[in-house]
Amino acid sequence: MIYSRLLYTEYENPHDEDGEGAYTIFSTQQAKDVNSMPLSAVCIQKFAVLWEGRPDTRVIDLIEEGIIKGVLAPVKLLHASEGTLFIAYDSMLDDSHYEKFVNAWADIASGALHDCWTAMFIVDLDVTNRVESCRLFRNYAPGILEKKVLGIIDFTSDMFLFWDEWDPENISGSEPQEEPQEGSEGRYDFDSFDDDIKF
Repeated sequence: MIYSRLLYTEYENPHDEDGEGAYTIFSTQQAKDVNSMPLSAVCIQKFAVLWEGRPDTRVIDLIEEGIIKGVLAPVKLLHASEGTLFIAYDSMLDDSHYEKFVNAWADIASGALHDCWTAMFIVDLDVTNRVESCRLFRNYAPGILEKKVLGIIDFTSDMFLFWDEWDPENISGSEPQEEPQEGSEGRYDFDSFDDDIKF
């Protein structure tokens, strides 16, 4: 499903047999590291959104605001539940940037459409099934963070979406062309024009 003009949907996991646990892995371009320092090259940031029931697109609105404000980089997983936005963030975020990150996302969460959410911050290394949070976050967030590669990664050529189509037989117009005759490169054969064409 397409959720945003700023996000690419990498993967969607459906609900389990209990009707819970659906999540989406998103990616977006990222030019700064988790501590707001410029990266030497544009990278890809992957993060997850754990849904409560069907996807709540208000979360997407908040993510877009986070991108625009330049504070998405530390985010690894988001989950909105009963007026709280749970944010699992990268442990590489240092103390000097933590307060700015928290203040920015507290402000973003408070502006949720038709609501005012409270932001709760949990470092990714502390996300376990005993962390203080809602039941869905405790039950599903640890597995997502453990099994999926999330965070900022280098963009490499093998991430090209059409990589598998780059076999020579799949490239459009790759059929062998007839070799030009010697001495004919870049020349017109004026004798082949119709006689009634005047120059």
